[in-house]
Amino acid sequence: MSSHAASTLIARIKSIPTLPTMALRVIEVTADPKSSANDLMAIISPDVSLTTKILKIANSPFYGLTREISSLQHAVTVLGFKEIRNLVISTVAFDSFKNIKQGGRFDINKFWKHSFYCALAAKAIAVDLKIKSNELFVAGLVHDIGKLAMFITFPSEFMMQLEIMSPLKIKYTAFEGEKDVFGMTHDEVGMRLLKKWMFPESLINAVGYHHHPQEADNKSHFPIIVHVADILTHIHEMQEEDEEGEYTNTELFYGDAIELAQSFGIDWNLLDLSRLQQTLKENIKNEAETIKLFF
Repeated sequence: MSSHAASTLIARIKSIPTLPTMALRVIEVTADPKSSANDLMAIISPDVSLTTKILKIANSPFYGLTREISSLQHAVTVLGFKEIRNLVISTVAFDSFKNIKQGGRFDINKFWKHSFYCALAAKAIAVDLKIKSNELFVAGLVHDIGKLAMFITFPSEFMMQLEIMSPLKIKYTAFEGEKDVFGMTHDEVGMRLLKKWMFPESLINAVGYHHHPQEADNKSHFPIIVHVADILTHIHEMQEEDEEGEYTNTELFYGDAIELAQSFGIDWNLLDLSRLQQTLKENIKNEAETIKLFF
């Protein structure tokens, strides 16, 4: 089935609507150094729902601002072009799959939570490494978006793979299974989708190589950061569900991440990843309400 499935998946990706014109214009304007805040506001302000969401997120603990953001102009001034762009494209990207409802065996709410947790983890790592790139939050947020395209195309087959998948306990099983059944893995699907949506190259690479960052064309830190953020997120989720202490020895899961990070010039040790794990846990607690604003 794999070759037929791959062809069907590719066709389905092509049939998924492009991002709304508004979102594409936001990407263009924020990439143009000659653009002004007025240019950006002129694109966003007609969308009252999106403007309201941006203001709610801007005033949430997510940014930790001490002054209330009262207008879109204020948000653009305080947060900056790129941060507004990140809010717009991440919100619009997931809205493209808003018709996927909770039901059956696919827990869409769990998927949203995992995506948001991974985004928080990627942001925490960026802060820890003193990398000034707010795109890493978006990279974590959309890292698994290829799974949604796979699910809506082959729901039964996707669920079969999901049931046998164990991201940390049985390494590579999930990806080998995806390749056998679909002819593609979810990171490949996500990469194709983001290319169609004209996302920035840094985000495309982060999504396309988040399970094998060593294969990325360049040495951007995006793929390795999202890779480690995904591991931290899976560990957090398993610890939440663990009642017998089976996953308390997280050192078993950090070894490969540490070795791989070293090839990118990131000198982590077990204490560093344990500290980041704790930071993620604290951030998830602090941002409990913010996730509702994103989704």
